[in-house]
Amino acid sequence: MASKGWKWFFVALLSLLVATGCSLPLKTEGTETGKVPAEIKSAKVLYKAKVIRNIDGDTVVISLKGKEETVRLLCVDTPETQHPRLGVQPFGPEASDFAKKVLHKGKEIEVEPGINWGRDKYGRLLAYVYVDGKMFNELLLEKGLARVAYVYPPNTKYVDRFYKIQDQAKKKAVGIWSIENYAKEEGYQSDISAKGTNGGDASKIQEKCEGKIKGNANSKIYHVPGGTYYESDIKEIVWFCTETDARKAGYRKSKR
Repeated sequence: MASKGWKWFFVALLSLLVATGCSLPLKTEGTETGKVPAEIKSAKVLYKAKVIRNIDGDTVVISLKGKEETVRLLCVDTPETQHPRLGVQPFGPEASDFAKKVLHKGKEIEVEPGINWGRDKYGRLLAYVYVDGKMFNELLLEKGLARVAYVYPPNTKYVDRFYKIQDQAKKKAVGIWSIENYAKEEGYQSDISAKGTNGGDASKIQEKCEGKIKGNANSKIYHVPGGTYYESDIKEIVWFCTETDARKAGYRKSKR
């Protein structure tokens, strides 16, 4: 009798759930294997944030949920401005200047983190950034200041849209697409210079500035001639012509 009583109790409970429009939790399939359900992939949740400082075209430091976060924009890649090996690439400064103008210090933005709040190997939060209702990732592509790149599942929800925008920029030959064979699937071609752009040739800029402002790409600290550590052995050096250039690139001056 006791077992029959429990049976009728569960039947009654199930009937009550159905009658009130409630339902039992659905099993999220595939989570054990790292797969993400389609309904989660398509969900769009935005978080309010504020810009603290800009690093370059595709990287920005923000205040999010009361915490400082370095955000790397998902699925886009802008030319370099401070790479230890590549130096300054064509249209790198333009992309960086555009980011600093739109995502200026104190600017209120919205952030859509990637699936499971994923991060890259440097610990940067991977995300889509929205400013004044527009996705900044897409704005870079529209202006030819970035290419579609680093597309890895499960963060592929906007990729088709990104490629369409990129194709339009290619047809207009704007930005990086104005230089033949510069932006390719595997990356930007370092042996190509941009005539008439602020980007110039990376190797020439590095050569011109060598012996002036010495930046440490690992610590993001720059040293001036006569400084205590100016002559120290630095493995990854980035040369700057002026201290202003170094600060714009996100470097801070050595205390000695």
